[in-house]
Amino acid sequence: MIALAVIAILSGAPQAQEAPVPPACVGATFVSWAACAQAATEGTPAYSLAMINLGTEAYVQGDLAAALRYYDKGEMPGQSMTSDLLFHTFRGDARRYGGRMDEARVDALIAWAFLSGRPPEGTPPDLVMPLNGELRFAVLSTILPILKEGDAEVFAQARQMYLALPAEDWLTLSQRAGALSSLGEHQEAAIASKAALALRPTDPLTQNNHCYTLVMAGRAAEGIGFCESAVSALPEMAPVRQSYATALAALGQCAEAEIQMAEARRLEPGGALYREPINCSPAG
Repeated sequence: MIALAVIAILSGAPQAQEAPVPPACVGATFVSWAACAQAATEGTPAYSLAMINLGTEAYVQGDLAAALRYYDKGEMPGQSMTSDLLFHTFRGDARRYGGRMDEARVDALIAWAFLSGRPPEGTPPDLVMPLNGELRFAVLSTILPILKEGDAEVFAQARQMYLALPAEDWLTLSQRAGALSSLGEHQEAAIASKAALALRPTDPLTQNNHCYTLVMAGRAAEGIGFCESAVSALPEMAPVRQSYATALAALGQCAEAEIQMAEARRLEPGGALYREPINCSPAG
């Protein structure tokens, strides 16, 4: 489903687009996007292309902080960038991760334009990828939380398309639980999360997600044990620490919650979510 080689169409600053492309960035001499970036001159289209592909590689590997850094380096002053559905989905999610919601919505709206059959004007046909249910589901799971605070009609159309798609296996159930939780539909999210957990009951990431979903549904006492298991298995993952902190805070264990959130910040200082203060009232 995921293509790592992103092609971008740049508009503006034509003199920059005429810069020669290094052999390391094309054809039989291409080795990697890292090698291309090293050979290219910063500020040229070749360098920009290398950066956005490195960003996509980092995103696919789950490193959103690195993805955002690469995507930012791929920006060229005086130029706008249009690429395919996945690029705008990934960059939008990375921008959301960094707390840059206005920019994230720009990408999410472009992704929605592809999904709704209205790609940006002038988009070359080779950037319009075939759409199937799996791709639609994955993209909508990512962009719906970004679209929620924007145009109400667009959000309603995207949500309707999303809920019409089936969720039956572990991946789609997990994605639906996360998306619905981000939309504030917590009880529905908990149902999907429980179904995902039934398919992978010992998987620490699934345990973490189920814990967080239950906390958001107001059922922290049910979820805390899943968070404890996830932290024990994955102590170096910031999202796991953040989920545990949220569960502890919901139960009034404020000092313990702050410790866990501080660890999440240490592990991923670039995550906007981890910079938010914890709302916690000490248990009586």
